[in-house]
Amino acid sequence: ATSGINPSFASEGDTASQEDEAPTLESLTERIAGLENRIAELELNQNEIAAQGLAYPIFDTIAAIYLLDQVDIHALHERLHEGDGIMPGDSGQFRRLVHLLSAVDLPPELAEEGTALIEILSQLSAALADDDLESAVPLALDAHEAQHDFSRNGADWFDRTLMPVEEDPDQADESDDCDKEDSEEDSHSEESDEDSHGHSDDSDDSDDSDHPCDDDNSKDTHDDGHDHSHGE
Repeated sequence: ATSGINPSFASEGDTASQEDEAPTLESLTERIAGLENRIAELELNQNEIAAQGLAYPIFDTIAAIYLLDQVDIHALHERLHEGDGIMPGDSGQFRRLVHLLSAVDLPPELAEEGTALIEILSQLSAALADDDLESAVPLALDAHEAQHDFSRNGADWFDRTLMPVEEDPDQADESDDCDKEDSEEDSHSEESDEDSHGHSDDSDDSDDSDHPCDDDNSKDTHDDGHDHSHGE
């Protein structure tokens, strides 16, 4: 018996055909498999797009470090320490640095250090805004040291991103083994060529005894199920 429920997208004229051609378990299984394959393709494309987007956080981080280096925090500390006082615009300058670093998706290697620097710059900006010279002097020194370390570590991190990917040691070992085998095969081939030019049968026997690899190759050649007695 066919089901009395028709798909919502079927027209009235298709009612009879839809009832005669009800979806089978096999057809539904094929459709599910096709949808799963499509989802897998979309996830793969999404991962590829995400991998290609890694260049943008790298640029953002380097740009932020560059802009941070343009602010002479050391000069600010010296000015405040010598008693020249807080100048208009000091607080806003560091508030903009806080916004800049907060907007950057820092790599894991710099994230913790960047968060600490943002906190110090925020405190320094607040102290400068409040004309709190007593708090601003040590904060300026801390900010200068933190900025210097962050900039240096950021440059080291960027240099590492430019280094070529190191070869897998396991693959390197396999490659070395293959090279050794090829070298041994070449050496055996050269010895075979030398034996074919003027060497006596006795020398051939002595060479075979001195090279176990030749014995192994001989065994591999003749142990094939055929009679190699040559009529003896």
